[in-house]
Amino acid sequence: MNEKRANKRLDIGIKLSISDLYKEDTNTIMDLDSPIEVINISAEGIGFISECILPTGYYFIANIELSKQLPQIITDVRIIRSSAIDKTTYEYGCEFVSISPRVKKMLEDFDQKH
Repeated sequence: MNEKRANKRLDIGIKLSISDLYKEDTNTIMDLDSPIEVINISAEGIGFISECILPTGYYFIANIELSKQLPQIITDVRIIRSSAIDKTTYEYGCEFVSISPRVKKMLEDFDQKH
């Protein structure tokens, strides 16, 4: 099957935690402390798995460390899709809201090395 995405997804296994979700109109869901496992990343966004039900259209700040040698990526992401894997686990797709050309280049370089 041909890849239709603008950027290749890299399989990755890193942990993040979401503490606050927010929406543009100032709706905020605070103190979630929801652990998530990032399963893939691209220059456009991340995919992750969580046991928490999270609403689409909401944003959170992600601090992503690809490796100890690379600087941490800190960016806003928006949850754009969700689906149930089973009764207790959900898969999410998120897009980076504002990511700098330098970070996109870093992700492309990381892809070429892995």
